[in-house]
Parts: sequence; C-alpha cells; structure tokens
Amino acid sequence: MQAVARTLAVSLLSLAAAFGSVGGVAATDAKTAVATSAARDPKIANALRTTRILVIGSTGRNGGAIMEALEAVGARPRVLVRDLARAKERAGAEVQRDWVVGDLRDAASLEAALKGIEVVINAAATSQMQGDNDTAAVDREGTRNLVNAAKRAGVKRIVFITGMSVYSPPPSMPPMFLKAFADKREAEKILASSGLEYVTLRPTGILARPAGAWKITLAASPSYKPTVEEQTMRAPGTLPPPDAPPPAGTIARADLAEVAIVTAVEPRARNRAFIVTQSAEPRGTTDWREQLEKMPVD
Repeated sequence: MQAVARTLAVSLLSLAAAFGSVGGVAATDAKTAVATSAARDPKIANALRTTRILVIGSTGRNGGAIMEALEAVGARPRVLVRDLARAKERAGAEVQRDWVVGDLRDAASLEAALKGIEVVINAAATSQMQGDNDTAAVDREGTRNLVNAAKRAGVKRIVFITGMSVYSPPPSMPPMFLKAFADKREAEKILASSGLEYVTLRPTGILARPAGAWKITLAASPSYKPTVEEQTMRAPGTLPPPDAPPPAGTIARADLAEVAIVTAVEPRARNRAFIVTQSAEPRGTTDWREQLEKMPVD
C-alpha cells in the first residue's frame, strides 16, 4: 500500500512540476529581484536588453516571474497573450508592455507576434488533459505551430519549460497522466528536431522562494534520480518558511526565471536539455552557468 501511495505521490508531483506549480504553494512570488552573478554579468544583461524576445505564458506564475526577471535587468520583451484585457488587469494598470494577441493553437495568429523576434521563451502550460485546451493542443500541436512560424520568421532560439518527469515518467502513472507527459515529450522532440536553437528546461517542484539565495543545480535527465522528499507529497502548511533552505528536489520560481532568461542568450546553453533544481547550499559566488557545457543535447 505504501508503494502505491508513493508512486501516486511521484505522479502528482511530477505532473504539477510540468504544469508549473507544486507543494501546496498557491501564492505568486514577490517582485523578482535578479541579484545574482549570472544576471549581473554585463554581457548577459546587455544581450537581454538588446535581443528581441517574445514571452509566451506571461499570465501564468512561471511566465509572470520571467517577465519580472526580464524587466528587472531592463529588457522589454514582447508578450503573447490570449486575453489582452485579462493580461493587462493581472499586470496592473501602470505596467506598459509590448502586448500582442495570439494563441499557440492558432498558427496564423503567431505570424505577427514573431515578426522581428530573435528569441522565444515559452512558459505556456495547461492543466487540462481533455478538450480543446489539453496538452495535445497546447503543448504538442502548439509547439509544432510555434516552431513552423518561428522558422518562417527567422527566430534563432526557443527556450521551452516543461517538467522533471517529461523525459522519463514514473512507470505506474494513471493513463491520462502518461498521455499528458507523452504530449509534452513529443513537444520537446518537435523543438529539438526543428533546426532552431533550443533550450529545454525541466524543473523539479517549483516553490515561491526569494531569488538568488540558494545554489542552482543542473542535471542530465537520463541520470537524474528523484530525491526522497520528491517521493512524498508536501501538504499545505508543511513546507519550511520561504527564507529557510529549500526542500530537496525543488527550485525557487524566481531562480527558474533566472535560468530561463539567461539561457535565452547564453551561448553555452545552445541545444541543451536538462533538469533545473536546487540544493540547500547558499548561492554564494557559485555560477550555475559553468554546468551548461556538461548538459546533453536532447
């Protein structure tokens, strides 16, 4: 019975990570402060300010943190949204952005959004497993639409956020979960075989935590083993305080945003696919970018 419960826990946690949330944390992060060695690198900061970037999924928690991280270093990306009024309301009336209306499921709507764009950061995710907004429509076919339109528009690189277990799901997952992960894995393959530069980020459990406090660790998906803590669901109220060391097998949302924006312009990230997680060690002067060249192509 314990083995079954543990398998289900892994399944749920893995699915939550792929869809951008985990561990009972419902609140969004505070304003992202990107004060780390990677983001302070003048070459990276300048590249982010001068590269034409499109962000997809900005109304989600991961996408929202990515927008805050980009704007914190002075970047002004274009933002693809499905519902402009909702997006503006969520961002706040005082926020001025380069909004464009479009939908990954609508190939024609992507043409104008990608005009002049060099790099795309795709943080879109769906929690639906059936219907016209499921993982097949948004992740698999949406990625196909995005890749085709990006190639026509001359886009150079796409950064794609999926999840820890997309590469290798636990074997005893319910069929609908397996299908969802299969759709996301197919999306990764579509991107990797597109001929475009790609970076595929597979975060572990995502938590609201301060930026820049804890050491970021990258890992190759084929060799990554979930931690013991990842094999038990963390109920609301059981997580340590935000300023305490993170549980094993989690990543601060603000630090995931840092990895996403830096790999958008970092040459060493080209055509890499890897796990993004965090240890309980303080960040210090450690630069996670040094791990990039050890990461595999997909």
